[in-house]
Amino acid sequence: MSQADGATAGRHSRWVEMWREAVCASAAGMMLVDLTAGRFLELSPRAAELLGRPRDSVAGLDYLAAVDDARRAAETFRLVADGVIDGLSARRRFLRADSSWVEVQVTGWAIRATAGGPHLGLCLAGEPISDEAAAASAEEVVADPASPDDAVPADGTRITLDDRWRIAGVEPSAPLLGEAPAQALGRSVLDLTHADDLPALLFAFARATTYGKAGARVRLRHGHARWRSMRLTPAVLDRDRGLPFTVVVAPARDEHGTGMADPVVQVSGLAADLRRIATRIEVAGMLGQLLELTGSPRLTAAGELSPRQREIVARLVRGERVRSIAMAMHLSPSTVRNHLSVTFDKVGVRSQEELVALWRSAASRALRTPGTAATPYEEQAS
Repeated sequence: MSQADGATAGRHSRWVEMWREAVCASAAGMMLVDLTAGRFLELSPRAAELLGRPRDSVAGLDYLAAVDDARRAAETFRLVADGVIDGLSARRRFLRADSSWVEVQVTGWAIRATAGGPHLGLCLAGEPISDEAAAASAEEVVADPASPDDAVPADGTRITLDDRWRIAGVEPSAPLLGEAPAQALGRSVLDLTHADDLPALLFAFARATTYGKAGARVRLRHGHARWRSMRLTPAVLDRDRGLPFTVVVAPARDEHGTGMADPVVQVSGLAADLRRIATRIEVAGMLGQLLELTGSPRLTAAGELSPRQREIVARLVRGERVRSIAMAMHLSPSTVRNHLSVTFDKVGVRSQEELVALWRSAASRALRTPGTAATPYEEQAS
């Protein structure tokens, strides 16, 4: 290995260790996954408890071997790797060490690495879902790679972090969280954050790797005994120099511009991102099933559609019209129509009506095949 390759490998290793340290520090059920290899890298103590596995035995565990619906999970990994989606929230059933199953709601977000580095997945697992709750339908939601509205506070203090989450610089040189800059240097932002708010903070940093910057509202230690609600806006800096992030820290304000006495912690922007319906995952999964079950040459051609064309088709089948599709996807109606025209040519139909009829016909055939479970789309189509 050349000296340059060794230096690159070292940076990638420190990047992974940085995120492992963050997951270990969390009191919530957090997981770190290598999206390329499809393996667990780290579990927080609570996540290890949920999965019934010792933390020291999880590194390298095959994620697909530990999840109930391995095919769907593999498809999700592929879509994340291809840059089609950045995050999702969905129910997942995990196999515990005692061969029992636990079902939890998992919220995940991609951690994008520099060229050649490993793409990671940051996951937050909720409490086990009861049998009654599991019987209710649950919709999987995903977040597209679309830039959020995370404005940088104009009155904030900019800090830089090293690859151990420690404060390496403060600009301007002014008191930070009730301390002189010299006192703040070397302190870990993980230690300064309220334990309940750490997931919100880490998701903001993960989102910064996909969007360039992101925001979170969390409680930070102010002085020695108080907590203060602050708005943090992390941005990717220069990992090559060992300074992964810069963060603008400013007092959090409510809609009236006053400081909040009782902060409600949010993964800022994440909830809005995850409200998007999982059209891309659903349509990709349904395409695979329909191709296997029908062998239709025209649907085989549909497998060649671009991610955007697949989403437009998915929305069309759901009953949305061109104008509403354009608004939801931030496109012009003419762009949507152009995508549909290309899709018609690929699939071999002449109109929206023919395309929808073909899709639903294949879905109905899939439903009539013994042992085939219906997808949400198939249930709608029938």
